[in-house]
Amino acid sequence: MLDIRGLSKRFGYGKGEVTALHEVSFKIAEGEFFTLLGPSGCGKTTLLRLIAGFTGPSGGSLVLDGKDIAAMPPNKRPVNTVFQSYALFPHMTVGQNVAFALEAQGRPKSEIEPAVEKMLTLVQLLHLKNRKSSELSGGQQQRVALARALVARPRILLLDEPLSALDMKLRKDMQIELKRLQRETGLTFIFVTHDQEEALTMSDRIAVMSGGHVQQIATPRELYDRPANRFVAGFIGESNFLSANASGGVVQVGEGSIALADAKDGAQTLMIRPEHVVLSANAPDALQLQATVTQLVFFGTDTHVHLSLADGTKLVARVQNALHAGQTLSEGERITVSLPAKALRVVKDEEIAA
Repeated sequence: MLDIRGLSKRFGYGKGEVTALHEVSFKIAEGEFFTLLGPSGCGKTTLLRLIAGFTGPSGGSLVLDGKDIAAMPPNKRPVNTVFQSYALFPHMTVGQNVAFALEAQGRPKSEIEPAVEKMLTLVQLLHLKNRKSSELSGGQQQRVALARALVARPRILLLDEPLSALDMKLRKDMQIELKRLQRETGLTFIFVTHDQEEALTMSDRIAVMSGGHVQQIATPRELYDRPANRFVAGFIGESNFLSANASGGVVQVGEGSIALADAKDGAQTLMIRPEHVVLSANAPDALQLQATVTQLVFFGTDTHVHLSLADGTKLVARVQNALHAGQTLSEGERITVSLPAKALRVVKDEEIAA
């Protein structure tokens, strides 16, 4: 549906020139919930603004339904945007705010009223149709902004960190709500966030960005289980990294070794998620290492066990409290940890850069 081809964006001139986006290329399918994820300054909002038409590209093309829209003004693009600030009209009612999008398109009144009621029903706010938007909670205002953006049935809905102003519980509720709306409308959503949990919860696919480059595009599970490099592994979820040396498919880490088919000869970096670290020497087909418990951090559902290996490498194990209620550890205790081969990943240290 949307084909981004070698898109780049530069700001400034001469020595002060900054490249915010480096010839980015990928495709987004129709009806997909696609997320641009990365830290501040990675280029994700710049890319969203290019798709919306709020700024022009320095190079490349944006092809929507087979037509290059890179030079098309924003009001001519079949795209709507929901911002961090909901930008509702405080003097208008909920119904009037939603109707405004259709009135601006010159739609007849006979068409506007049923469309507004249908959309307010979808976002579960029909009962508040005649209430002023200024009298709503943050979550309700967020849904009005979504209804106003969706009522005109854009080909693509762009969402620029729309949940950032909400408290944690409401954000989690709205994550589920957003995904429900996307499925029920069948529209293409392009969502920008720096919050990995939001991205993992809602997305069909995620583009992880850093330094104006796309580091990896994959499903949430693929990103989590098989990150392309150390940056992706560290940005998506929590990770433990270990320095290793490989020879003939056997990897040596400190006093332990294990066979890993994808390990090339030479220095390697291994990654393992905290929930895969086993606090026992009994795990089969696992790299076994001696460690010292340095800290125990209780999180309610689980406990994070901070460990130090013989060479000083730090390791964190996540232990579910319900499953390990009888297991007791103390700080300073020496234990054997097992790192299962199926959970170990060889990751590249280098990220994509200019």
